Amino acid sequence: MYITSSRKPSAGTRTLCKHLASFFGCEYFNRGKMGMGEVLNLSHDMPLIVVGEYHGNPGSLAFYDAEGFCTLSIYFSVMNIPSVYPKRSDLFPVVEGDNELVPLINDLLIQEDSEISSVLLLMISGNHMYFKEAEKELFILRMRSYKVYEVDESCS
Repeated sequence: MYITSSRKPSAGTRTLCKHLASFFGCEYFNRGKMGMGEVLNLSHDMPLIVVGEYHGNPGSLAFYDAEGFCTLSIYFSVMNIPSVYPKRSDLFPVVEGDNELVPLINDLLIQEDSEISSVLLLMISGNHMYFKEAEKELFILRMRSYKVYEVDESCS
């Protein structure tokens, strides 16, 4: 899996991208002037998360599947961003919760050969996404809205 940002990300957006990449144990790359076609080519048939901005702050996540189709977008506000990054792991976090996004995110991001971590947890409950390491809360995203896309739709 890969994570990138909007074309001209703020410092807060770059920080969130690094936190997400460390949490998910994946690669983060600066997008720069690349178009989405180039970004999708760089992701090498792997899932991709694009972190977008709203008024200069991180504000959206667009999830692309391995075939390059946008399948989910989440609009959020960041509740807190710590100064310490989560411990980088080659294991994928456990995704749990009572929200309908849990199985979709599991299907999007967990590959057949993924090993699941017993330490990292992404808890999606109500309209919050809690990122935890060893039961310690790292940061929280408060979801404002989300949209699940059909194959013929595009993220906007």
